[in-house]
Amino acid sequence: MNDLVVEIEAAVLGTPGVVALYRTGSAVTNLVGAAVERLSGSEDAATRAVITNTGGTTQVEVALGIDSQGSAVEIAQAVRDRVTALLVAAGETTPFVRLTVVHVADGRPLA
Repeated sequence: MNDLVVEIEAAVLGTPGVVALYRTGSAVTNLVGAAVERLSGSEDAATRAVITNTGGTTQVEVALGIDSQGSAVEIAQAVRDRVTALLVAAGETTPFVRLTVVHVADGRPLA
């Protein structure tokens, strides 16, 4: 499943208009997760997309940063299409993709 996460992240970042990926979940969850990673010495960048399987449905959650010059709707649709295609190619028959736009870049470099 980890290879699929890496493929999904690459596909999302390769989508025109996407400028960054962020961790999904609450600030507290992300803070605790980052602390655990640092303590364990495994700061794995491939934890930004989350894949779960519940009742035969595979769900992918991704938090995006997008370029302000593009349409959020069009960018999200393109990301959804790419992620869905990867899941179908991996044999998933009922994929669900949840996208959240958490940042709109205004052209300045992300810090």
